[in-house]
Amino acid sequence: MSNFQKMNRRDFIKTATMGFFAAGALSFLPYEKVFAADSLSVKTRYGTFNGFQGKNGVSTWLGIPYAKPPVKKLRWRAPEALKPSDKTFDAKKFGYAAMQVNDAQELASKNPQSEDCLTLNIWTRGGKKNKPVMVFVHGGGFQSGGSSDPSYDGANIAAAYDVVVVSFNYRINVLGFVNFSSIDPSYEDSGYLGIKDQVAALKWVKENIAEFGGNPDNITIFGESAGAISNMMLAVLPAAKGLFQKTIPQSANSYMYNTPESSAQVAETYLKLSGEKNMSGLMKKTSAELVELYVKVKNARAAETVRDYLPTCDGKYLPANPFKALKKGGAKGIKFLTGTTADEWRYWLLYMDNFFEVLHKDYSKLSPVMQKYTAKSANAAQVSEEIYKMWLNGRPHTEELFATFANQLDWRVGQELASEYQSSFGDVYYYLFSEQSADERLRSCHAIDLPYTFNTPCALAPNPSPQLIRQIQASWTAFAATGSPDNEFIPHWKKYTAANRWTMELNSKGCMCHNDLNTKALQDLRYIYET
Repeated sequence: MSNFQKMNRRDFIKTATMGFFAAGALSFLPYEKVFAADSLSVKTRYGTFNGFQGKNGVSTWLGIPYAKPPVKKLRWRAPEALKPSDKTFDAKKFGYAAMQVNDAQELASKNPQSEDCLTLNIWTRGGKKNKPVMVFVHGGGFQSGGSSDPSYDGANIAAAYDVVVVSFNYRINVLGFVNFSSIDPSYEDSGYLGIKDQVAALKWVKENIAEFGGNPDNITIFGESAGAISNMMLAVLPAAKGLFQKTIPQSANSYMYNTPESSAQVAETYLKLSGEKNMSGLMKKTSAELVELYVKVKNARAAETVRDYLPTCDGKYLPANPFKALKKGGAKGIKFLTGTTADEWRYWLLYMDNFFEVLHKDYSKLSPVMQKYTAKSANAAQVSEEIYKMWLNGRPHTEELFATFANQLDWRVGQELASEYQSSFGDVYYYLFSEQSADERLRSCHAIDLPYTFNTPCALAPNPSPQLIRQIQASWTAFAATGSPDNEFIPHWKKYTAANRWTMELNSKGCMCHNDLNTKALQDLRYIYET
């Protein structure tokens, strides 16, 4: 029996939620150091960057700063723009990963870490100019991860298609998503600094990507899990308007956010467990001490940690309810290509064989969607169980039925409903990724689509279908180039609307565009989101 299987319920909550919205656990490939054979120099207003020609002839630049290092007095402050420079910089290795727990499942965490982590990476092939630009936002539950994870290697996409691929790091966990404004009002944006970092990265890309062959007026953001949540929030964020035209959120939706009141409780726990009286005391702590404190807080708030680091939506910078902002046209004009995997929650069977039993017992706490719905209930657990029984409609409870219910409520229904809203304001293309994992227990679990997006084989997909890789990459890059995912390798991909819910099922056995594939579940559960 594995250590995961031996865990009791509380230990599981402590451990499994560390991977919530994570994707790095899928990859067990070693981190490779980069040795440059050739130097490729590109001059920007912020300096000249010497990159190299990597595999398959892909021109590569790694570790380019996109904002001032958020260290010392700039800790817990909004990212500041760089000053113009005539200096020359080496851009041949990844920048530091953001501060985080060193986790064997998160490969970015195995690389050198620092608070000085605001860097980006660029991949492109050939000398063609004005290429579509694809900017990837990594996952990790806003608590872990980074752009140096081999799962996110942009070289394979750039080698196969005429696009410029960009990835970047942003601040996470205690340094990027804890709302300290209740302790000191001068830290009012501390609950979403990581989102502000993402905006700063997109501004740098908009301003400089032409020098690397990209079209600054044709930028698509894409991301998985926490990266997908980020995509959804950036789409309705006023500060991000004009920085991109299209988005590909893979598994997640804008209903997954934090309230100022809830995130303030997290900040109070930090102060209490730190032994400090104010923010001045926290400012004096080293990076390593803050990571240790982060672990203490996670242990103290084991059941709540799923939501603790979601971006705080205060109504000042981020809309108070980004899901409602989407419904009201907050992302007007932005084209969407989005969807989920068929069995998202099964990813967590990696942590515990009886995961769905645990999820069922603590559903009102572990489900980000149910948490909000039952927040004002005197007995949240009872309310969530009543909702489940009503959905069963007389059928006896089974683990399989509960798994179906939870996957629908937390993942598919939310993203379909968001797609319905957005279809009134821009083109939407919707998918269901149903390819199975190599581990038959996991089926089409959360993050299983990443090896196909990036063509990066991993433990759960050691031999990903070359045909499905080609179909997904061709669709993603066609969408980035033209705003439509149509390409020669798949059937015609029809737009998703409330009247015609066209869904492209992505599977190596054959991609197919279905109408009303999930309409009943959507109609049965949408009230949880709309109440």
